[in-house]
Amino acid sequence: MILALILTATLHGSTGAQERGSSPDTLSGARSDPADHAYLDETARRLVLGVKAARDTARLGIDSYTGLARERVNFQAPALRRDRPWVNGERVTRIRWSRSEPSVVHVLGSRLRHPGIGPNDRRQFFPGVGLEHRAANPLWDPFVLGASTAGETDDAATAVRSPLAANAERYYQYRSGDTISVRLADGRSIEVVAVTVIPRVRSIRLVSAIMWVDRESFNLVRVASRPAKRVDSEMSWQLRHDDGWSLVLAISADGDGTDQDSTRSRPGIFERVMSGAINGLVAPLELDISVIVVEYGLWELEHWLPRSVALEAHVTVRVDDVADADVVPDMPIAFDWTLEVEDIRERGTEASAGTPATAAEALELWRLPGDSIEGDLESADPDEAVTITPEDRAALTESALLPPTMWDDRRGPVDAALLEGIASDLAAIETGEGGPAEEEASPWFLEPPVKTLRLVRYNPVEGVSLGTRLLRDLGRSRVLLTTRFGTRSLDIPDVDLTFQRDRPGHRLWMSFYRDLRSGELDGGGGGGKPGVFLTEADSSAFHWSTGASLRILPGGGRRNWLSLTVFGERDTEIGTGVQRDRLGAAVGWRPWWGGRDGTLAGGGRALVRGSMGDNPHVKAIAEAVLVVPLGGGRSLGMQGGTAAVWGDPAPLDLLNLGSSANWLRGHRNSVRLDRVWGARLDLQQPVRFLRASVFADWVSTGDDDLYAAGVGLVFMDGIVRLDVARGFRFGRIGRPDAVLRLHLLGDTFF
Repeated sequence: MILALILTATLHGSTGAQERGSSPDTLSGARSDPADHAYLDETARRLVLGVKAARDTARLGIDSYTGLARERVNFQAPALRRDRPWVNGERVTRIRWSRSEPSVVHVLGSRLRHPGIGPNDRRQFFPGVGLEHRAANPLWDPFVLGASTAGETDDAATAVRSPLAANAERYYQYRSGDTISVRLADGRSIEVVAVTVIPRVRSIRLVSAIMWVDRESFNLVRVASRPAKRVDSEMSWQLRHDDGWSLVLAISADGDGTDQDSTRSRPGIFERVMSGAINGLVAPLELDISVIVVEYGLWELEHWLPRSVALEAHVTVRVDDVADADVVPDMPIAFDWTLEVEDIRERGTEASAGTPATAAEALELWRLPGDSIEGDLESADPDEAVTITPEDRAALTESALLPPTMWDDRRGPVDAALLEGIASDLAAIETGEGGPAEEEASPWFLEPPVKTLRLVRYNPVEGVSLGTRLLRDLGRSRVLLTTRFGTRSLDIPDVDLTFQRDRPGHRLWMSFYRDLRSGELDGGGGGGKPGVFLTEADSSAFHWSTGASLRILPGGGRRNWLSLTVFGERDTEIGTGVQRDRLGAAVGWRPWWGGRDGTLAGGGRALVRGSMGDNPHVKAIAEAVLVVPLGGGRSLGMQGGTAAVWGDPAPLDLLNLGSSANWLRGHRNSVRLDRVWGARLDLQQPVRFLRASVFADWVSTGDDDLYAAGVGLVFMDGIVRLDVARGFRFGRIGRPDAVLRLHLLGDTFF
């Protein structure tokens, strides 16, 4: 679903070539037609018009070709403790592309891995994302290439505004850049010029792009692009009733939360009401495609054909209370596709020996008895495909032709450093001028209190509190204002104002806030944000926390997570007026490596947090983890760590031991301490789509040794686990009560 979402979103050192004929300053005057000012210099005009003309006549000498296509997809499930290889798929196919016939795709290898698939599960077959025959089309527009894989090829070609379309000047401006030299396989060098494509307005229908053009032949050598804005307010959950009930993510360039499929009837009142309730309860998702790179290769020193595609994107859960909320890591998604041409049949020539001359011959030559055929040669159009899938799908997962998973080997068709540099260059492209207003997305997005159900809560201070959120999009930056209005009094509301700046390598959040938090400043109870429903009996006191914070966070896909937070705040206890002023900083590090298909894995977590002012103290946590494969899918997890608090901490600053289960399971109540040591052992055995666990915990407080043992079920590689633990205590009275307890945990190491 998420990959389809990504592809749908795309719908909606050197010498310079400085032949400047005009500058952006000339665009401020009156003009009758924006297209007259599309080209910001004459070099850009000559190259773009040359590319358009060349694409109309290029490659007319090719009738067909065959080649091997390899595609890989990687979804990571990051969390605060470790990244997980959520979904990895690999596929290799042999393709026969033809100008006048449907493509024939023969699946030679296919493998899919995700936590819901057990050993020998038939769902290990990876069907691919539908790109192999479209990317192999040498005449396909690289800017709608990703969008077309969503399945609606005609809609894709018309919904995205391609910079190479006949009327593209209405939507884009073009500027030439540096000239670089590219060495070909035969040793020759050609000069290519970078042309920056500037969208006139911000819309998911437009792209920010860079084209590298051969200045002699006007062939495209490389194309890099990204949507002109992230997908946020255009995306929503929709409850649908077609053949049956389903919940889908819909994207609309008009921002109305519904897709643009003209064949779909308008949802009924019940579906609209339920969809609104779901979107009000669930935190919004954001999709940011940071880079799509399409590269071309010169085959047989004559024909420029697609060689590779690489895509990197991130899905993020947009948090409302940014200043006090845990950091939600981006979910990185990567895709790459490569083509190795085997044979080219030029126009008017015979097919090479052993190479099918027609689509029918390819189907007859490649298929075996029992193979399944998807599509029909008689009815398929030339831009469609007929796919042959062998009967023995289990053998496909073991094919020697399959590439390694992207989790284990991130090397792709584009060098990682180059890809990151291109992503940074794309992110720096600003919006041009003179674009059509009907295409521009509104920079404002409001979630009113009645619709934002996830911000509704009750507590003794506010009574029923209704929340609302306002977003102002500033391109690659935005401002979020979240506020809650209580019904019990007309006091200043709970409010959070956050500025966010996202770059490919890092994120920056600056927040100003007045947050209601539970707990006594001089006591040992509560702490943190009030829950959805909190009564007087749940907490003896509340306090307001007013302050500011600055967070510097890593970009998506960083397994060595490193973050820095600087904050200053004043806590004021309600009722007593007791105040506490603090100024501090926190540094966090979360490395991880390995961890796919029985490989040795390890990592850990380190956090240092200190504050000055009232209750000055330093808190440090260090944990190390090693996961050892034992064969047969079994594994042994070992975890050890220590935590300590130095100085004059308040009770809320101490380590929470017992009921949280972070350090110790199987105990009833919570005890706050200034120093602990701990270790865990966890033996796991795969059972179909989950894992059974036998574990043991040990914690030392310096005075006591506390123990627990139990069994559990581990879902989705440790994202969620359900444990039954029995505690044991040998030591002084006053420590957590040892009991038999059920723990539902999330974000565990293993």
